[in-house]
Amino acid sequence: MASSKNDMKLGLVIVFIAIIVAASTIIGLSLLPPPSSPPLHGEADIQIIKGETIVDLNFASLTEMSPTTGNSSAHKRFQNWRDPGEFIGVSLSSLVETVGGMDENDVVRVNASDGWIQYYAYYNLYPNATFSTIQGDLILAYSYNGTTPPSWSDGPRTVFLPTDGAYSNDDANQTTHPSWFFGSAGARWVKNVATIEVLPDTYIGGSFHVKVIDGSNERNVYLVDLALMNNLQAFTAYQNFIGNWRGNGTYQGVLLSSIVELVATIDTDDIVNVTADGYVQSFAYYNLYPNSSIYAIQGDLILAYIYNGTVTPTWVDGPQLAFLTPDGSYSNTDAAQTTHPAWFKGSAGARWVKNVVSIEIIRDSFPP
Repeated sequence: MASSKNDMKLGLVIVFIAIIVAASTIIGLSLLPPPSSPPLHGEADIQIIKGETIVDLNFASLTEMSPTTGNSSAHKRFQNWRDPGEFIGVSLSSLVETVGGMDENDVVRVNASDGWIQYYAYYNLYPNATFSTIQGDLILAYSYNGTTPPSWSDGPRTVFLPTDGAYSNDDANQTTHPSWFFGSAGARWVKNVATIEVLPDTYIGGSFHVKVIDGSNERNVYLVDLALMNNLQAFTAYQNFIGNWRGNGTYQGVLLSSIVELVATIDTDDIVNVTADGYVQSFAYYNLYPNSSIYAIQGDLILAYIYNGTVTPTWVDGPQLAFLTPDGSYSNTDAAQTTHPAWFKGSAGARWVKNVVSIEIIRDSFPP
């Protein structure tokens, strides 16, 4: 009988302990902080970049910034309108200011997750009165007609908000550098933006360009295109016909091979003609892609657009070909050793074409 009472007491103790543990668990759960709200689309963070400064933003972060709202739509190439509606987002100027901002010499490059790229100048992000009327604010929209990613499959997206609510092809043409306009306002609206990057000291305005030609395939290469490509810079000079040194200075530009590759690739039996208002010089494959022996003599062949810090067209000879020789001097002997005899006129300087207007691939023409 005593054993039965002891068993009953033990059972009551166990039940009592279980009640206490359960109550403690409930109290503990009530004291835990509530789970944080998930971002609107946590898989697609956006990076704002300037040099080594990188700011990561998710969609929840965007919604906490000062919003800009407006109605807009964009012209497609054939004049039909796309995606009319209300957009809510953050101005691109506010976003680049998180990494130190930009000035009038900078360019903003916006990259989409699918590889599409668009460039914007300072006046696109900070429009004056005229540009404000034509293009309005440039925003990174995170909401379209009340929907947000992932329901809105195009977001986040760059959007122009002109005062009339319609960003036409003509509007885009008037507010876009010629190098970046492809005939469509809609092409300026980048969807599924992944990165926004400030590129310092890369903007060169104006319509001056060099035409690169491969048969019926042509492309206008503007000074801003050269600034956005990989640049080389070095001190060099050339000899004229009587042996005097000319053009001493620091040249900055882009490999001629890289410029040609914007249109096509060349083979060893092709030549490249570089023209300046009727004056033509021809270059072989080995001039654009020198082996080690030729490189030791001529170095890199570039199309220079900056000379001693002066940018074309203020530099009146530019753009100009220049050989960046390892020893900083392209002599008449160097030219004779790296030029086909049919093209050598006795002067290294003759190979440095000034005021280049076109670069043309001539197929299956080497040797001449």
